[in-house]
Amino acid sequence: MVYNKNFEELLKTLPDNEYVGLGNPNAKILFIGKEAGTDIGTEIFHGNTKSWKVKEFDYSKRYIPIEPHLRNLNHTWQRYQKLYDKIVSKLCIIDDNPKKDKYEITFLENIFTTEFSNMPAKTTNTAKKQIDFRTELEKRKLAFFNTNFIEQFSIIVIFANDSNYIETYSGEVSKLFKVKFDYIYDYPGRDKIWIHSGIHSGFNPKLLIHTRQLTNSISKDLLDSISEIITNFIKANSLNL
Repeated sequence: MVYNKNFEELLKTLPDNEYVGLGNPNAKILFIGKEAGTDIGTEIFHGNTKSWKVKEFDYSKRYIPIEPHLRNLNHTWQRYQKLYDKIVSKLCIIDDNPKKDKYEITFLENIFTTEFSNMPAKTTNTAKKQIDFRTELEKRKLAFFNTNFIEQFSIIVIFANDSNYIETYSGEVSKLFKVKFDYIYDYPGRDKIWIHSGIHSGFNPKLLIHTRQLTNSISKDLLDSISEIITNFIKANSLNL
């Protein structure tokens, strides 16, 4: 894979063990979660700066997971996949390479994923109890999220409605991602969807959606509503996945 200039520049500025993400760095859509769901202190190689630099792996390739937790349709990545499937369906995109398995992960081809925190943890509660959680998070916001690479994405979806990670009401989302808050999307579910747009609406159109994380119980229509917002934006601005 050929990396774009913004991604190449980002990799030059980060330490080798910094978590960067997985998927296609040249994509137009970015998904942001809270942290990698693994044991505290785990050194994550796949998706860190060093792994992207050595180019041994192509993290935008589809694959069929064999891990039991990833073959769980309530797992975050399977819900990312379900959301992606809804987007593709609403855009009437025909996949020339149909899934070989119902658990197959294909969204990585056209979406990049990352996490707010560089510190993995099995649960949000244990993540926030780590001594350096807040200071490391603030450092990462400056060094990773406040970059041209993050700014290049036309569509950003934040899956974190815990103010310990990112605060909407005080305007942190608007400041960090250079967008403006527009409205709360009205749909039948209990989970809120905050909608933001680019400050300069006529130039490089941008959509930022902020909602809850996708683990545990989510509103019945949450994924369908998010996919509708995204596809309407793509159609209105004649974007290609």
